[in-house]
Amino acid sequence: MPGPIRGVLFDKDGTLIDFEKTWLPGLLSAARQLAATHNIETDVDSLTRAAGGDPEKGAVAPGTLLAQGTATEVAALWCRLVPALPAVEETAAWLDAYWLDHAARNLAPACDLRELFLTLRARDIRIAIVTNDAERGAWDMVDALGLRDLVDFVAGYDSGHTPKPAPDMLEAFLRTGGMAAAETVMVGDSRADMEAGRAAGCRATIGVLTGATPEPQLAALADFIIPDAGHLPNLLLQVH
Repeated sequence: MPGPIRGVLFDKDGTLIDFEKTWLPGLLSAARQLAATHNIETDVDSLTRAAGGDPEKGAVAPGTLLAQGTATEVAALWCRLVPALPAVEETAAWLDAYWLDHAARNLAPACDLRELFLTLRARDIRIAIVTNDAERGAWDMVDALGLRDLVDFVAGYDSGHTPKPAPDMLEAFLRTGGMAAAETVMVGDSRADMEAGRAAGCRATIGVLTGATPEPQLAALADFIIPDAGHLPNLLLQVH
């Protein structure tokens, strides 16, 4: 019989942070500011839609760059669509900085994260955040919400690991914690999260409904579905 869960890996945006409340406004405002900064005439709504955001509906399409991509991938897309923009590396660095500032001012936690993390820690469960956002953005969230004393590991797309859906960030957590993959679960809101958890060999992949992926699509990918991350402690009692 398998032993207890010793580690939980969380995605950040859409899992710990309510995705659409935090990031869709940030994507649209970034497109506007980027065009204004470089005095470029372009349809910023089209740029937003190309990355996966719908300004009219206030929604994010699942599987898009906004839902699970990196700043570098968004920058590469926008630079192809608007050749007058600076090089991809410069545009990506600008986007990272802009979104870090935006997120710091607009965080919308998906549940009471401190209560969640305290409950997990009381069960001797280590906590990791593995995100396709920048590592600094994850640490900024951790600090803004007063969680640094409860988080054991953070990795972003710029931490030296291949981003999700590759399992590299998850495997780095396993190494630092001296854990087997079967002693951990992956919690996320996207296909990339579920695929990364399975590729790493986690005991279970757990989908939450606070992100961009509709429940029917997420249910086809995840071992379990919960409304939000706050329901995780009760679910873990059932994971064998």
